[in-house]
This record gives sequence, structure tokens and C-alpha cells, in this order.
Amino acid sequence: MDTTFLLITDLEVDTALADPSVPLAIRAVWQLLWESEVRPDEVLALDVPDAELGDRLVVIRDSKEGGLFETGITASAAGVLRELIGPRTEGPLFTVDERRLSRAVVTGAFRTATGGRSIHALRFTRQDKERKADRRRAAAEAADAKTA
Repeated sequence: MDTTFLLITDLEVDTALADPSVPLAIRAVWQLLWESEVRPDEVLALDVPDAELGDRLVVIRDSKEGGLFETGITASAAGVLRELIGPRTEGPLFTVDERRLSRAVVTGAFRTATGGRSIHALRFTRQDKERKADRRRAAAEAADAKTA
């Protein structure tokens, strides 16, 4: 099955993440989807206390698999979240005009910013890159084992 239509380039992502016309909260959602294992609905359900920025973690309280799990975030994502949260200590993490962001708003903005790409391209591309890196590592280890 051809899934290349689900792939997005680093340049396309970087361009979308840097677009100042898109509210920071929306770009922060995209960044978490690009850099972590979190799914769109899990990201959008996050509240301010779920962001443990000192430890560079977000806590998913109701994951698709069920239950609670923590996932690491990059220093860059932690910085964006710190800016987004500001002095707030409670409430939804991702808001625009004091309302929690919806999936429709986030996905619609992504389609607009990327010329029609699905927001799933972020997760799919990251996973595809990880699979390819794993295969390269396995091939290198196999080659090393043959020469040892």
C-alpha cells in the first residue's frame, strides 16, 4: 500500500511551526505531535498541571491504550509550553480566546498551513523515520557482527 501521501518533509513542518499567523497554542499542539508519541486527542485533553516542564514530561491521563502514561518532550517543546502556560496553574493547556482547542480547529489550521496535509502526517512521518533508523541500526549491527 502506498502511504507516501502521509509523509511530510522537515521543511514543511518547520515552516508550519514558524508561521506567526498561526496561534502559538495551535503550533504547540503540532510540535508535540511531531516530537512525541502523543496522539491528537490526547494532546488536546491536556491540562496545565499535566505539563511537568522541569522534568520535560507531559502526563497523559486517559490514553488510547487506557490509563495513565508519561512521555518525554524536547527542550524546545518545553520552552514553547512554558511560554504558552505563562502564569497559569490550571485549566486547559491549549486554549485560544480562553477556550480549549478542538481537533477541528487544529487539523483545519494544519491543512491550511501545509497545503492540505493531514495532521496524521506528523505522527506517521515521525514513526516512519524511527522505523528506518531502527532498520539502519540493525543492518549496521549485523555487518559489525559479520566482521567481528
